[in-house]
Amino acid sequence: MSNFFLNHYLKHTLRHEITELYASVAIKNFAFSMIVIFEPIYLYILYGSLSVVFVYHAVAYTLYFFTASLGAKAAAKYGFEHCIFYSIPFGIFYFLTLSQLPNYPWLVVVAILSMVTYKSLFWPSYHTDFAHYGVSGYKGRELSVLTFILTIATILGPIIGGIILVNFGFQVLFVVVSIVSLISVIPLFATREQFEPHNFSYKDSFKRLLKPYGHYKRKDSIAYFGFGEEIVAAIGWPIFIFLIIERFDLMGVLIGAIAIIIAIVSLYVGKLSDVLQKKDKKKLVTYGTIVYIIAWILRPFSANWLGVLLVDIMSKGSKTTINYPLYTFIYSAGKNHKGFLKYNMFYEMSLSAGKALVAWSVALIAILWNYYGGFDFWIVIFSFAGVWSLFYLFKFYKS
Repeated sequence: MSNFFLNHYLKHTLRHEITELYASVAIKNFAFSMIVIFEPIYLYILYGSLSVVFVYHAVAYTLYFFTASLGAKAAAKYGFEHCIFYSIPFGIFYFLTLSQLPNYPWLVVVAILSMVTYKSLFWPSYHTDFAHYGVSGYKGRELSVLTFILTIATILGPIIGGIILVNFGFQVLFVVVSIVSLISVIPLFATREQFEPHNFSYKDSFKRLLKPYGHYKRKDSIAYFGFGEEIVAAIGWPIFIFLIIERFDLMGVLIGAIAIIIAIVSLYVGKLSDVLQKKDKKKLVTYGTIVYIIAWILRPFSANWLGVLLVDIMSKGSKTTINYPLYTFIYSAGKNHKGFLKYNMFYEMSLSAGKALVAWSVALIAILWNYYGGFDFWIVIFSFAGVWSLFYLFKFYKS
């Protein structure tokens, strides 16, 4: 992406810390995009049970709810870029552990712990790094550029991942993802991180969530709780697509094609979220949520690759109109790196609580479906995710 385009779109020059973050996360996302849509399918094939797959992620997000603040504490002490760097080996170890699950089933415990450690080190630092070094009033555009770059970087990922799976299998794919992930740490230290260590209270992060005060509002926590529906999109939807298409290579091509469209949409919505007034952002989120819910309702009726393509474009496009106004606020809530870190933990803990609860709920639905039947599993869980999306609307309504 040329500097001319960036300067014209953003109206300012990006700080070095942001460009380093863009480059690092773009490489990492390219690596992860080769496997992320296929990972739940791998677990489903391995265990042969939808309930087990959702319990797996329910346990992971339950643990993450309690460990995310430990990652924030590490970020406060060592720096955001350093913690992003520290997270990558755990992400690599996670994928390598997954590759050995068929031979050593007990490694599932190690896999979950590796995943949780990666998330705890990466996400608090990633969000706070972006919030701290971004330019006030332009964070929607900066976020859209980041999303655009990440989406472009991940267009080929699913396609390459699908081809590797068809020709070499999951074990080889896990190794390739691990190698590319390792490269992602290089841009982080192009310049020295300017960081002032400070104390971060693990206990206070729970107090802010349980007894909100000031700009830590209960309605915001409930809105972020809505991100719990993403666990169904990330786990249930790929498995559903696989059961319809039954071809890894075609799945990769579909996801890559959708990414091109969403990349373009993200630029427009990101710019829009910077200039809209609060009441207009409320309308954007409201209309986006309505369309998003309709997309959830339509998902189980996707009978072929064309249906999957159209519904996924509708779903991800409308989700973009929800995400940007919310993230623009999240990345602006804090006066310095200390405040950004505290608020991002308020957001991250709300999100993880929502994802854990949704994962446990869907696991229970899967168990009931296995033992009693009498209902269509996919219609129920996709409708459940759609209803859960209504939590997003709390953000722009008065307390």
